[in-house]
Amino acid sequence: MAKPEEKPESESAPPEAATGISKKTKLLVLLLVGLLLLALLALGALTLLLIKQRSAQSGEGADPTSITRPTTPPPITVNPSSPPVFVALDPFVVNLAPGEGERYLQTIIVLRLADSKFDATLKQYLPEVQHRINLLLSSKLPSELVTPQGREQLARELTDEINRVLGYPPPPAGQQPQGPTGPVQAVLFRSFIIQ
Repeated sequence: MAKPEEKPESESAPPEAATGISKKTKLLVLLLVGLLLLALLALGALTLLLIKQRSAQSGEGADPTSITRPTTPPPITVNPSSPPVFVALDPFVVNLAPGEGERYLQTIIVLRLADSKFDATLKQYLPEVQHRINLLLSSKLPSELVTPQGREQLARELTDEINRVLGYPPPPAGQQPQGPTGPVQAVLFRSFIIQ
């Protein structure tokens, strides 16, 4: 009986190598298709966001349940018979303006609100409020904050800036307000350390 001829292993190796290359190519093609799909999804989401933003700016399709800043802020009234509302913010530690050397400020700020109904609005805008406070604090020189008058000026600037974020711009320069101009009546410093 004749035995069938066995093929040496070297002859069977090239088909496996060709299959391995085609698997790698398929994997690469699938990966590229997946990345292309992700890019198209991101582009679609960005387009949708831009369309929503434009419609919100034009007033069309606005969600009536969402809380937005008032276009014309309602007047602020303070009820003297109700207790004051205070909101403590997280501590702030910022580098002061470098004009007088490397110094930093550590402070704890408490806000006095006109009414407890503004607490929810403040919480909604809290990240932007904290950002604006950080920017304002880090723009100050240590010599501006050493005196009580400098700290009072900073408190007024912070009050105006926070009210502006909440949709209540300060009155024009030279015009004396008759009462509180925004939900935040005062910025109080519970702690104020310059090092």
